[in-house]
Formats: sequence, C-alpha cells, structure tokens
Amino acid sequence: MAYRKEQLKKDLRVLGVCPGDAVMIHFSYKALGEVEEGAQGIFDAIVELLGEEGTLLVPGFSWNSVDYEHPVFDRDKTPSCVGYLPEYFRTHVNGYVRSMHATHSVCVLGKHAETLVKDHEKDLTPVGKNSPIMKLAEMGGKILMLGCSPDHLTIMHGVEETAEPPYLFDREKPIEYILRNGEAEMHQTAIRHSFEKEGYRYGQVYSRILNLLDEGEYSHGRVLEAESYLFSASAIVEKGHKKLLEDPYYFVNKTKI
Repeated sequence: MAYRKEQLKKDLRVLGVCPGDAVMIHFSYKALGEVEEGAQGIFDAIVELLGEEGTLLVPGFSWNSVDYEHPVFDRDKTPSCVGYLPEYFRTHVNGYVRSMHATHSVCVLGKHAETLVKDHEKDLTPVGKNSPIMKLAEMGGKILMLGCSPDHLTIMHGVEETAEPPYLFDREKPIEYILRNGEAEMHQTAIRHSFEKEGYRYGQVYSRILNLLDEGEYSHGRVLEAESYLFSASAIVEKGHKKLLEDPYYFVNKTKI
C-alpha cells in the first residue's frame, strides 16, 4: 500500500520542518517508498505543510547537459538533470519561478520566491553569492536531504566558493554560456568547477560537515522509508567556511588518477 500524505507531513514535522520555513530539498524518489498520488502527492504534502508563509526550493540543475559542447540554457525548456522529482516539479507544478543560471538554476515556490531568484544570472560560477541556495542561508533557511546522502549537499559548493580551495575552479578553460528567457538572450563568460587536476581526483566528502555541526543545527531521522537529514543552511556556510580556511582539503579525498 502507498503511504498517505498525512504520514509524510507527520514525519517531516518530527524531523523539524515547520510551517513558514524556507526549505531546499534534495530528493530520492525511490528511497521514500510509494506515496499516494505519487510525485504530485509528495509535493502537495510538502506545500501544505509549509503553508502560505513557507518557501520551497527544488534543484533545477542542468550541469550535465549545459556544457562546452552545448552551452545554451533556456529557462523554460532546459531540463533538470538531478532525478525524477526535480524534473516533475519543473514540468508539472504550477506557480514556481526558476532562477536564471546555466548549470545550477533553482525552482522556487512560495513567499520568498522572487527575492531568492533575483540576480542569479549575475553569478559567473556554479554556486555564487546570488544563488538562491546561498541566499537561503542568509535568511535562516533549511536544507532537507530526503533519502539523499549529505555528500550531495550542493550548498557545500557555495561554501567552497567562499574559501576557494586550490582544487575548485578550472580557470584555464572558461566557458561561453548563452542564457535564454523567452525571446531575450544574454551571453556570459563563466568558469566551472573542476575536481580533477594535475593527475589527481578530488572526491567530495561533504558528509564531514556533520563533524562540525552542533546539536540543534541538524537533525537525522526517517521520512517514510528514507533516511533523511535536515540542516541549518547558515550553520553549514559558517562552519564549513571556517574549516576550509583551516584545511582547504577537509571536504575531499585526494586520489591519483
């Protein structure tokens, strides 16, 4: 039998998601288990829980398809590349706005949507200061890993950009993006992240952020069948940045290619 939406809302409340929260969610559809009304039921439950004062952020990331060979991002047409639920949200949920960014756009629904997506096109790096993800930290928002490992915390890319560890940017190979919004078009020269340099691969181990956070800055539990985490976005940025200044390689494993 499918889980009822009310059970999903109950589990999220126990984890710490509250009405009025601004929350970015990384999903694993399979990890959750079957939910009544499927993907639509999942989003209906989350939006109902957050309420009119809440804000939901869903990855619209397109880094896998917008690249050197195909550098064009169309805000209305370019698909998300990070799983079933983000793409379902992009194509089936009404009322959200999508930020303008070639590889790390975010779809935002709710009270603070316009504020969060504003000026994202000004960022020339993957997760810069104008990213809705980094703005979420400034407004005291939360990051929910719903069946996803903390190693996939995209906000950690933004933390890395605040400290610029040596492995991060591929400055020798800038990319010329074309961003489209309907009939309007803008061109920009940007830089991408590179986790392979000089014969070494730098594997992301963002779950090490758990070693730095205090009680009350994250929670861990099950949401339906999914092992899940809820984080304070500002705590991740503050403590992750401080640690990277002490040890630039703290959040990666370095291996020879």
